[in-house]
Amino acid sequence: MIEFSHVFKRYPLGTEALSDVSFTLAKGEMAFLTGPSGAGKSTLLRLVCRLERATRGRIVVNGHDVSRLSPRRLPYLRREIGVVFQDNRLLNDRTVFDNVALPLFVAGMTGEDVRKRVWAALDKVGLRGRERAYPLALSGGEQQRVGIARALVHRPPLLIADEPTGNLDAKLSDDIIDLFREFNDHGVTVLIATHELRHLERLRKRVIRLGHGHMVDAA
Repeated sequence: MIEFSHVFKRYPLGTEALSDVSFTLAKGEMAFLTGPSGAGKSTLLRLVCRLERATRGRIVVNGHDVSRLSPRRLPYLRREIGVVFQDNRLLNDRTVFDNVALPLFVAGMTGEDVRKRVWAALDKVGLRGRERAYPLALSGGEQQRVGIARALVHRPPLLIADEPTGNLDAKLSDDIIDLFREFNDHGVTVLIATHELRHLERLRKRVIRLGHGHMVDAA
């Protein structure tokens, strides 16, 4: 599902965020991406969905050679990836329904198909019945669940998350990570960047460790 082969990422001012990173994440696998602040976790995830381009190396995501994709093909790649951010990035002037439906509207979907998919996504994250609420009326945990529903609504085979529990207490954090595990149980490939070692010990999934841009361990 994801293959990094000798990937480097250097920024214009000379900062090397990733240096010779290689690993493979198989279809249907769940793994945690960890390492200290500044290790390159967020950069790696941005490379997966081509929000940024690698300086050198090869990245393959669900059969797509990401480095060679033309701008015209990028939207098709991103429809195969659900992305969850730490800060939710919800639109506060739009309802929960509209926030979750946004990727479908961008893809040109309308009508009953949109409603069915949004309701199904909200049901999966335990928010069915909250369609008309606005983000600011929700708790932090509920807002994160809306973000997860938005990432899932187009039914991607790959789900990546960048510190999705960083702003939550321990109980809510466990609930969110357990949601990702449930999605993985149903065949979704999952990669989560986190600094919370508690989740690694609790779920005992594969751990990919970065340190100052280098691969420390991908066992």
